Amino acid sequence: MKIFKLLSTTLAVFCFSSDLLSDITFYGKINTSYESTDKNSKTDTDFKNNASRLGVKGKFDINDGLKISFQIENEIDPTDGRFRADGEKVFKERNTFLALEGNFGRLFAGTHDTAFKVAQLKVDLFNDTRADIKYLFQGENRMNSFVAYTTPELIGGLKVTINSISQSTGTFESYSVNYLTGSVKLAFALDSNGKGYDSTRFTTMFPIESLGVDVGLMYQSSEKISTGVSENGHLLSLKKKVSDKGSVYLQTASSDIKLESGKQNSIGYDYKISKIAKVFFHYSDLESDKTSKNAEYVSVGFEYKF
Repeated sequence: MKIFKLLSTTLAVFCFSSDLLSDITFYGKINTSYESTDKNSKTDTDFKNNASRLGVKGKFDINDGLKISFQIENEIDPTDGRFRADGEKVFKERNTFLALEGNFGRLFAGTHDTAFKVAQLKVDLFNDTRADIKYLFQGENRMNSFVAYTTPELIGGLKVTINSISQSTGTFESYSVNYLTGSVKLAFALDSNGKGYDSTRFTTMFPIESLGVDVGLMYQSSEKISTGVSENGHLLSLKKKVSDKGSVYLQTASSDIKLESGKQNSIGYDYKISKIAKVFFHYSDLESDKTSKNAEYVSVGFEYKF
């Protein structure tokens, strides 16, 4: 964390300049839905928060080849009358970090999604909802006590990210290799001692232009270190634009990593009201050998970005 302290001091010095303060951006997202849950022969309806957030970020030039940037982001819950996102806390910390960027790449520290998590490449079309892949797959981790480095492009479109994270069970290391060429994305990632697991993940996204469909594929294998038991899972997602403002998307995932014989099939539709607002409909069915975990979810929601 010496790097984090150094970056904090540098940022504080630069923020005293009124010229630099104009580079700071405030942003946020409100995403809520009215959800019906059918579980264990009981139906429950409630308003749900889908990781609504507030944040501030900025980037400052130190010289022609070096920049310092920062981000402070916290989750809020607008469905709670007091906007409490985490128990009694008003804010729940999300990606919050300081970074140095230059021709050498990017060095950053603080709280952040791991390289392994980022390597899912947003194939999860139901991220932050009850159909999120975190309910089936290990490794969707956001960690603090975090130091990371991302290389510049090594060969056209190829970058490597390395994370070192301190945790109570020892150092947690996360690595990814990401390759972008045209509209095709590829990622390969490894977690070592990530919350007690060693994991491998391969992800790709590509369009089928003749059908107007964007395809996402992911395969993952995870071994629980304490038992040596290894399980695997896979995901397929499809998204198609059906009008100027509407898109339909399908997702199917199967994994034994968190649930024995876990399967989740989901369908969604969203309609863009404007560039910053949309409404959506989701249906998701979760099944496993542990019948107490089986559930169906139907939700209608709204998202607004600012």
